[in-house]
Amino acid sequence: MIAEQVARFIAGLAPEKIPLKAFEVARRGIMDFTGVALAGSREETGKIIAGCIREMGAAPASGVIGNSFRTSPHLAALANGTMGHALDYDDLSFTYGAHPSVTLAPVVLALGESLGAAGKEVLAAYIVGFEAGACISSPVAQRHYLRGWHSTGTVGVMGATAAAARLLKLDIHQVIMALGMAASMASGLRQNFGTMTKPFHAGQAASNGVLAATLALHGFTANENAVDGPQGYARVLGCDDDIDWDKAAASLGKTFVITKGIGFKPYSSCGGTLGVTDATIYLRNQHHPDVSSIEEIILGVGPFENRSLIHRPHQGLEGKFSLEYCVSRALWDGALTLRDFTDERVNQPEIQNLMGRVRCEERYPMAVMGADSSGLNPQSVTIRMKDGREYSRETPLVAGMPVSSMTDVQLEAKFRDCASPTLNSQKAVKALSILKNFKTLPDIRELMKVISGV
Repeated sequence: MIAEQVARFIAGLAPEKIPLKAFEVARRGIMDFTGVALAGSREETGKIIAGCIREMGAAPASGVIGNSFRTSPHLAALANGTMGHALDYDDLSFTYGAHPSVTLAPVVLALGESLGAAGKEVLAAYIVGFEAGACISSPVAQRHYLRGWHSTGTVGVMGATAAAARLLKLDIHQVIMALGMAASMASGLRQNFGTMTKPFHAGQAASNGVLAATLALHGFTANENAVDGPQGYARVLGCDDDIDWDKAAASLGKTFVITKGIGFKPYSSCGGTLGVTDATIYLRNQHHPDVSSIEEIILGVGPFENRSLIHRPHQGLEGKFSLEYCVSRALWDGALTLRDFTDERVNQPEIQNLMGRVRCEERYPMAVMGADSSGLNPQSVTIRMKDGREYSRETPLVAGMPVSSMTDVQLEAKFRDCASPTLNSQKAVKALSILKNFKTLPDIRELMKVISGV
C-alpha cells in the first residue's frame, strides 16, 4: 500500500536526516515562487481570484500575497497558488512531474503563517511534499499527462497534501486518510492551457492539499487504497499496467530527489518554449537576419511541445503556449520579457505575419517525467532566408534548468523584477533579505507581513 509507505516517511522523517542541499533547493523554490506570485497578483487572473476570495470571507489566519487581507489557510493557498502560476513564470521539475513550488509553497506559507512556524519547519514540509509527490508521480505522471491531464493539478495535490500533513503533524493513519482524499481531488485538464483555468489548477491543488490534511486531522476518512487500488488514482488517471509501488518507494527518505535541483524559468512562458527562445535570441544576435527576407523558421521539437503548445494565439495568455509567438517575438525584439504576453503584443501585425512563417518538426524524443528525468528535451531553430542561406542553433541544455541553473544573482534579479510592480523598493529589499535567510527565520509571519501587506 503506497499510501502507508508515504505516510511513514511523512510522519517519521527526522529533520536531521534531510540533506543541507535539499533545504537550499527548497529555499530557492520558495524565493522564486514569492516573486512570481507578487507579479501574478497584478494580473487579471490574480485580481479576480483574490477578489472572489475576499468576498467569501473567512477567519483571517493567512495572508494573500500582494493584497491587504487575510483569509483561511486553504483559501489563501488557492489564491497564492493561482497567482504564482498566472504568468507561467514559476519553476518546474520533471523529477517531481509538475510545477513544484506553486503547489508546495502556497501550502507551507499559508499553514506556516497560521501556525507561527519557523523557516526551517516550513522548508522541511516543502521537502517532504516534494519527495512524496515525486514518489507517487514517478510511475504515473508520464502516462496520464499524455492522456490530457495536467500533472501540476493531479500530481501537485499529492505533494501539497504531504506538505500540509507534515506541518499539521498528522499521524500515519491520518496521513493515509489525507492522501485518500487527495486522490479524489486530483484534477486539471490540459485543454484549459492558455486560459485562467490553467493557473487555477495549481491553486486548486494547493488548496485541496490543505483541506485534505485539515479534514484528516479532524477525523475525516477515505479509502486506504485510494491511490493504488483497482479503482484508484493511478488506474483512473491512465495507468492500465500494474505498478511496482515498492520500487517507486524504495529510496523514499534515503535518496532525496529534490537535490537534483529545480528548473527556474528565464521567460514567462511554457517550459516547452524555453529552448527555441534561447536559440532564436542567439541566432538574432549572431547573424542579425532581415525579418522581411526570412522564408521560414523551422523548429525542431519533441512530442511534449506538440501536445502542450496548442495555440496560434490572439490573446496574451495563449501566447505563453505558442512556439510560434515566443520565437517570433524573440526574433523581432531580441528578447522575451514578462511584459510581452498581452493581447496587444500578440496581435501586433508584424508578429502575426512572422508567426505564419514558423513550422514545427518533431525531431526529439519526449522528455521523461519521473525520478530518473534529466529535464526538458533538446530543441533547435533553423532560420531559412529567401536567398537560400540558413542559420541553425540547437539547445541541448535549456538555460535555468537544473543542469544549467540560475545563479543566486540571477534568481535575485528575477525576484526584484517580479516584485517591482507590487512592493516598493524598501519592502522588496526586506523581503529578499528574509528569503535569503529563510532557514533561520524564527517565525515566517515576518515574511508574510511584508509580501501580503497585513
